[in-house]
Amino acid sequence: MSRELVWKIYNPSHNITKQSMLECIDRYEQVGHCPDAVTKTDFYGNPTAPNDYMRIFIGSSGSANVRAAILDKYWCSDFRVSSSWFQQYHTNDFHGWHCHGNCSISMSYLLELDDRKHSTEFVDIERKDTFQLDVTEGDIIIFPSYVIHRSPLIRSDSRKTTVAININLGELNIPRIDDIDPIFEGTFRE
Repeated sequence: MSRELVWKIYNPSHNITKQSMLECIDRYEQVGHCPDAVTKTDFYGNPTAPNDYMRIFIGSSGSANVRAAILDKYWCSDFRVSSSWFQQYHTNDFHGWHCHGNCSISMSYLLELDDRKHSTEFVDIERKDTFQLDVTEGDIIIFPSYVIHRSPLIRSDSRKTTVAININLGELNIPRIDDIDPIFEGTFRE
């Protein structure tokens, strides 16, 4: 079941925004201690505070495509980003199995990725196995926040950078539901 819930979308403005986002990330100093082997992250600062690299992403033309895809996929009329943070990995770094709480869906934007084998791994609890999507740098993996996932051990000597984004879905797009369930047709709306 988990396999069908995990999907991806490519950020069409990736080649335009990547360098600017990385320059913002390069200016951050490590705050706090990460229990896993993550070279650099701002998760232990304030992941709910606005940050420069997210402003670049949200201001890009690609974020409109991502937004539209999320609204369409989950039949909602709005959503809110509740937190975001970056993580940078080097040789022998990893982030162990976990899930995200207090949000509806999560995204992992693969800002730097040299090899797809280093992309996010997921647990399919029904099949009792793990899987990865076929992804490339610039892809954004989107999944329900309760799906167990990790960043696998990095075995290359190149850097991997991801931006994690937690989202709370808002109001349902009721007309989409009415199209498949007309039982209350006209009862509650004028």
